[in-house]
Amino acid sequence: MTSRELTQIIAVLAILLIASGCSVRQASLRPTGSAISAPAVSEPDFSRYVSESHDKIRRVLDAVSINGGSGFLGGYSNEEAAAMRAPFQIPETDADLCSDRAKGGGKGFLLIHGLTDSPYLMRSVAESLHKAYPCGVVRAILLPGHGTVPGDTLSMKYEEWIQTTAYGVRSFEKDAKISELYLVGFSTGAALALRHVKDSGNAGKVQGLVLLSPALKAKSPLAWLAGSAELFSDWQSIYPERDAARYESFSYHAAAEFYELTRGLSDGGYTLDIPLLMAVSGDDSTIDALAARRFFCDSPVTGRRALIWYRSGYTEDSTAALCSDILTVETEGTGRRYNGTPYRLANISHTAVPVSPADRHYGVNGRYRNCKSYDGNGNPDDFANCQTGSPKTIFGESSIGTSHEKEVLGYDYWRRGTFNPDYDRLEKSITCFVDRSCKMESLPR
Repeated sequence: MTSRELTQIIAVLAILLIASGCSVRQASLRPTGSAISAPAVSEPDFSRYVSESHDKIRRVLDAVSINGGSGFLGGYSNEEAAAMRAPFQIPETDADLCSDRAKGGGKGFLLIHGLTDSPYLMRSVAESLHKAYPCGVVRAILLPGHGTVPGDTLSMKYEEWIQTTAYGVRSFEKDAKISELYLVGFSTGAALALRHVKDSGNAGKVQGLVLLSPALKAKSPLAWLAGSAELFSDWQSIYPERDAARYESFSYHAAAEFYELTRGLSDGGYTLDIPLLMAVSGDDSTIDALAARRFFCDSPVTGRRALIWYRSGYTEDSTAALCSDILTVETEGTGRRYNGTPYRLANISHTAVPVSPADRHYGVNGRYRNCKSYDGNGNPDDFANCQTGSPKTIFGESSIGTSHEKEVLGYDYWRRGTFNPDYDRLEKSITCFVDRSCKMESLPR
């Protein structure tokens, strides 16, 4: 251990000792006793799993006063929030299934969300898959500890995430109508998809992995300290729970479970026996984007593979991981427009990659705007003004939230990006990847 690393550790522990003496215990930060858990050994059918999860989320939200009763940004009801956070299936019932192979009959897609997220983060992708394959089956699971309130992350275990992922896969394996399955994971969900394939030893019906903002390794070099940190304080960050779709506050226990899940996951020398599609922002502030890129380049893949790499003027040098099948998408210029709405964008954030600009919650004109950097900074006008926005307001990753970048980019307020301006290309890439007759190199550069 270097002297610099030791100094960093001492500084972190000192901060935690201070934080432990002034912990905030609002209702949403306490365990409810009704956390989402892994499906029982008897394993309900997926439609029952969806309805039971939805009902549990609704009961918890009704019982807990969110933000002292002020609720979520966008004016969502608890019922609307429960519907957004619950697992889902498209089509909802077997009666709506069709079998036309030309329209995706026989195809299944398991969608897995990220840490502190909910299945709503996968809605854009689900809708794209249903549009391309209307006779396919799309299912999104809800990871244990998620969907209710952040307090329920204090006791969740990554092993339960693995169990729930396996349950989702088995729901397709047992379905005689499904002949090919694709695992689509976002962030921690990508790690779970990869780990399932690595640990199962048998791909079964799984024909490909789609990994979006894959959390194969944490961004912080001190991630391994999370387990020790929770001995001093429950919370790494606390915010009002304003997002109807996901948690705003983040516990050290969540970070510790993530670290255990991903430890050694991106180490080289593993051969994937199935095709691989990845999409990563080089400016991602949550995960180690270069580790994901190195994994793509260093891991032999059986069949097709492709990596969409979003790069801006803030992206770290990527010459350490050069290989074929990388499609680099430059995010140059801040001025953008979507369906007549002008907006400004500096770069693509971690959470933005799987979300369409058209999304009703996170999109360009969505009801939720991520202004957490101004929430509780001592000036309530900043948060309100960020919500309102102006022609100078800009979307981007946390790398632009500095006084220097504010001067360079000329913005008044910045919002963390919640949608991907390049989503149309991502949508085409995913459907091309699933359509084995489509050549990935034919996608527009």
